[in-house]
Amino acid sequence: MRLLLMARPKDGDALNLLGVIGLQRGDYAAATNALTRAAAAQPRNPGVHFNLGNACLQSNQLEAAVEHYDTATRLRPGYADAEALKADALRKLERWPQAALAYRNALQGNKDHFVALNGYGLCLMREGDATRAVDMLSAALERVPPQDKPGRAGVLANLGGALLQAGAGVDGLTALTEAAVLLPQSDEIAYLLAQSLQHVRAVPKGEAFSGVLLRLLERDDINPRALSSACVATLRSEPRQWAVLQTLGQSSPGNIADESLEALSGNRLLATMLTKAPIPDPNIELALTNLRRHLLLSLADADRRPHLAFICALAQQCHLNEYVYGVTAEEDDAVASLMEASHCSSANPNWAGLALIACYRPLDRLDDGAVTRAGAPEGMAALFRQQIDETAEERAYAAAIEALTPVTDAVSQAVRTQYEENPYPRWMGVSRRAPRPFRDAVRDILPHLDEARLPLTDTPRVLVAGCGTGLETMRVVGSYQTASVLAVDLSRASLAYGALKLAEYGISGVEHRQADILELDGLDRRFDLIGSFGVIHHMAEPQRGLAVLAGLLDPGGVLSVGLYSAIARQPVTRVRALIAERGVPPTPVGISGLRRDIMRGEADPELSILASPASDFWTMSECRDLMFHVEEHQFTLLQIEEMFGATGLEFLGMEIPHAPDLTLFRQENPSASALSSLPAWHRFEQAHPQMFGGTYHLWARKPA
Repeated sequence: MRLLLMARPKDGDALNLLGVIGLQRGDYAAATNALTRAAAAQPRNPGVHFNLGNACLQSNQLEAAVEHYDTATRLRPGYADAEALKADALRKLERWPQAALAYRNALQGNKDHFVALNGYGLCLMREGDATRAVDMLSAALERVPPQDKPGRAGVLANLGGALLQAGAGVDGLTALTEAAVLLPQSDEIAYLLAQSLQHVRAVPKGEAFSGVLLRLLERDDINPRALSSACVATLRSEPRQWAVLQTLGQSSPGNIADESLEALSGNRLLATMLTKAPIPDPNIELALTNLRRHLLLSLADADRRPHLAFICALAQQCHLNEYVYGVTAEEDDAVASLMEASHCSSANPNWAGLALIACYRPLDRLDDGAVTRAGAPEGMAALFRQQIDETAEERAYAAAIEALTPVTDAVSQAVRTQYEENPYPRWMGVSRRAPRPFRDAVRDILPHLDEARLPLTDTPRVLVAGCGTGLETMRVVGSYQTASVLAVDLSRASLAYGALKLAEYGISGVEHRQADILELDGLDRRFDLIGSFGVIHHMAEPQRGLAVLAGLLDPGGVLSVGLYSAIARQPVTRVRALIAERGVPPTPVGISGLRRDIMRGEADPELSILASPASDFWTMSECRDLMFHVEEHQFTLLQIEEMFGATGLEFLGMEIPHAPDLTLFRQENPSASALSSLPAWHRFEQAHPQMFGGTYHLWARKPA
């Protein structure tokens, strides 16, 4: 080939073939060079322009790819391959209407073109037409070449998303699971499945799903809290295991058989769950509470060393839920006796006893240098890391955090005290994918926005106002490329926890400062994005806090804010009234006792909704934040519209995590303008009171 080109350097056929070879080898620069010369030699050859479009598409030269595919289709009308790949390039350029037209053109030329069927299905999903999207993607799946595993996995993942958007939950999860099995190395498919599993009540049955779920739990780029409901649903689908758990939940300590302990110890999913995230299920909680009591009270009568790994996992679970399980006086006495014993530093440590203490108290309360680690079994190392080392690291971070403003407001001081005592929320991991340019990421969240209302920059200056323990900060740094971030909070303990977790992920450069939002009006900095989720409704005057944040936005800047819904939080209003009536204190004993009454139906029966998997019910700090907060305000969307108007903010749209909810809104509000209408969303919430899960996630902007 090269000898031929030396003799005839402008031979279009040879240059075209050389370019195709470069494409096959993945050498896109060489392919582009050869094909550009081929196109110069044969400007009216549609195949050459098609190949050149492929080279540009593969090297992310999207505009050039569209141009060459256009030329190919002009020279050969009905060229389905060129139309389909031109549509792919247009879709990547976010030019969705043009992409949809090109896919339709491709299907006119070849109704069985799986690339066009797949791409057009994505366009229909974007438009909110989930039913037609499912039809298109199902047809695409039937036409994927059997040997194309990546292609089949991609279509399955898209079909899963469309089925979920259409409300076919288990079918959608089944398709995503098949995609994950087919392409287990795909981070994107793993992320999509994990996001889709959040708060589910039903899951696919069988070993394939259980295996994929375990792999997701073991990843450090997937938030295990997003998987906890799916784990519970999977355990419920296993009749023998679930029967054991139900029996344990109703047993007294003396009636728990070793066979039950053996059955639970051998369940890999349960053992993994215990170490990853709080388990959001009352039946499992009651079973584990009874089992913990049995293990503690029978310690003197039985050798618990064979079950040490399970006890260590249970201790990690208790630490993750911040020791929210109920405790009897008998257990308190038994733990006190264990803590007084000398086994911690003896030549022959009682590891089971130490692990059982960790099921009731964090080990740092024992660690005055007397807890020996020499010769510790493998399961104990995780406890030492979790309950001693990380606590010491948090204290070091807290000591190093500087104050940006004073905290003088009385309510702010009370809120600070609450979060110093109970940093909220404690978390083990977070789902992460590659960050995107800021404007593209906002466009994904609010696809109805026109260019004029998108942010003005792709290098945003970000204020996380009320960053808590760092989850919102992680979301920002994990979502937006080239963002500079200032994260502030009232609580040093919360800031320290967040700084530690970010460091675990290798994230540096975030500026953590202690500050009161109400004091930030004198700050000489302005921001392109302010994120403040679940914060200003805990101020004495939320309108004042919102005004401060609006004043810190640059013109054209955007605000992402989470505010409590007065409609959806009616059960919280009832439980707060019950707490006031009973005089329940916001202490571990008071919180655990009220939780027990709610789970057993001994309080107001309507409060059982608070013990749903999606609720902040399953840890001490979250339960205190949910039901015992020192200051709480709730709003309707019409009230929020007034607040936005008074502070000069323009409402952009709602962030809706569950695709079927957005589909339903679009069905009931077909006008595109409804997505940016708070009255329309208010009417929708009145018809569907639990739609927002208690908290609105709103986006607004400061007009440029």
